[in-house]
Amino acid sequence: MDASAYLYAIAAVGMSFAALSVLTMVLRQILGGQMTRFDTFVARSWVQLGFMITLGSILPPLLLLLEVPTPLVWQISSGLMAIILGCWALTFPRRRQATNPTRLPMPVIIFCMAMDLVALALAANAMVVPLERLPGVYAAAVTGILIGAAMLFLFAFAHWYDADFEM
Repeated sequence: MDASAYLYAIAAVGMSFAALSVLTMVLRQILGGQMTRFDTFVARSWVQLGFMITLGSILPPLLLLLEVPTPLVWQISSGLMAIILGCWALTFPRRRQATNPTRLPMPVIIFCMAMDLVALALAANAMVVPLERLPGVYAAAVTGILIGAAMLFLFAFAHWYDADFEM
């Protein structure tokens, strides 16, 4: 299977994820009144992840259209996504703490650690992975972001109406 076709499919899912996240927040606002600072943080986090997935999916085909040599396409894409995801995941607990001072729930801690591991896999892909494995590792990493985002969404959605909800 062509890596571009797979990545385009993931891009479509990433944009759908971002749209679903916004719709979920609108529904919450309709049913529950005003959105809190924390609600806004949750929505923004989901949308950021959706756009991150989409960027990660369309970046390699764009570089290929610009006739960047194939191995370099995967290394540049991996390096850029490692930086973006790494910065996002490492600052997530502090940004969340600013909107909700309670302790991070275990599923959110696991999510953050998983995103840190995906960022490390992308960094390794940019520097040390054998050339023939670059597309597969990259696609797996972008898919990992999608799976992590979906799990975070499901965790939050399952507890959305609990009185003690804290993503």
